[in-house]
Amino acid sequence: MMLSDVDIEKAIEKGAIRIEPYDPNALGPCSIDLKLDSVFRLYNPGSPVDIASGHDLGKNTKLVDTKGEPFMILPGQFILGQTVEHLSISNEYAALLEGRSSVARLGIIVHAAGLVNPGTGTEKPGRLTLEIFCENLSPVMLHPGMRIVQIMFLPLSSPARVGYDDRRGSRYVGQEKPEIQ
Repeated sequence: MMLSDVDIEKAIEKGAIRIEPYDPNALGPCSIDLKLDSVFRLYNPGSPVDIASGHDLGKNTKLVDTKGEPFMILPGQFILGQTVEHLSISNEYAALLEGRSSVARLGIIVHAAGLVNPGTGTEKPGRLTLEIFCENLSPVMLHPGMRIVQIMFLPLSSPARVGYDDRRGSRYVGQEKPEIQ
């Protein structure tokens, strides 16, 4: 079962879901649109990416802040972006992220790792990292502040015993920039 707009608003009012900043105009029938920030992580062309190497994968990337200016993603390019909003959800809910169809129709696929675990952001609300790929044969301008993904909330059958932020080994607690590992 997925929360409706009515139930999302109730969860926000009681503090079980926190989105900062929250724009009530971004609320849909069963989701909230989230906006693209101006910070992106780009992979260096030609550098091998080997997760099994034990090396810092971030060394083959660079962090770019467009400071509000559009970012031009090239055909076949893969980048990491992030949401403007900081998110916190209680152990009562999980969330799913989906790319918006208006963005997909531009040839931009936003995966966003799909699942937001219960208890994410309870220690420190963080931004969500977005995996962005350009399938278009032409470059596409990504504008900071554009609505890029939608988040849907699912009530759990019972609250999670240990939320994401409280789990040993959780890597992305309170992140403020798109990280690889």
